[in-house]
Amino acid sequence: MQSHRLARLLRIIVEVRAQPDKLPDQIAKDLGISIRQFYYDRNQLAKMGFAFSRRKGRFAILRDPVVTIGKLPLSELLSLVLAIRHLFATKDFSIVGRALKGLYNIIDHLPEAQKQLLASVIQDVIIKDGFGCRPDIFEDIMRAVDEKRRILVHFRHTAPGTRTALDPFGLCFRKSKLCLDAYAVEKKKRRRYGLGTIDKIVFTPFFRPEYSGEKWPE
Repeated sequence: MQSHRLARLLRIIVEVRAQPDKLPDQIAKDLGISIRQFYYDRNQLAKMGFAFSRRKGRFAILRDPVVTIGKLPLSELLSLVLAIRHLFATKDFSIVGRALKGLYNIIDHLPEAQKQLLASVIQDVIIKDGFGCRPDIFEDIMRAVDEKRRILVHFRHTAPGTRTALDPFGLCFRKSKLCLDAYAVEKKKRRRYGLGTIDKIVFTPFFRPEYSGEKWPE
C-alpha cells in the first residue's frame, strides 16, 4: 500500500463520517475517483475491520476497529503512519526514526492480526514508498548502524559477487531518498549511498573503528 492509497482510504473515512448516508456516486465525485475505485477501496477498508451500513444506496461507517492501546481507533493509527511518511520534509532522519520507533512500540502491543496489518502498511507506506528501499535492507542497515558493524554491500548496478566493505555511521535524507553515511574501506573515503541501490548486505565479525573527524561530502 503506497502513501497515496493510504491517504485515499483515510479521505474516504473522513468523507463518510463527515457526511453520513451520502450516495457513493457523490463520494467518488468529491474525492475525484471512479465509482469502481470507491467500491474497491471500501472493500479494502472492510478487510481491515471497518463496518459499513448501506441504506437505499447510501453509506455510513458503523465501526472503526479499535486497537488495544487506549481504545485508539485504527483510522487514527493509520493517520499516524501517513503523518510519519510526511515527516520526510524535515530532512532529519533522527526525527523520522524516533517517530517510526514509537509507532513500532505501539503496534507491538496489538493483537497478532492487527500487528501484521500495521507492519505491512508501515513497510509499504513508509519504507518502500517513502524511504525507497526494501524493508529487509532498511532493517539490516539500522542494525549495522546501531552495532557499529562493518558490512559487505552488493549494489544493484555492480557485477554479481562484487562486495563493497563499508563502515556505517548513520542515515540521512538526500533528494527525498534515504541514504547511508558510511566509510568506504577500500577507497578510504566517506560517502553517501542510497538505500534503494543496495541489493544485499553481509555482516562481518568486525566493528567500525573510530575515525578522525572528516567532513561529510556535500
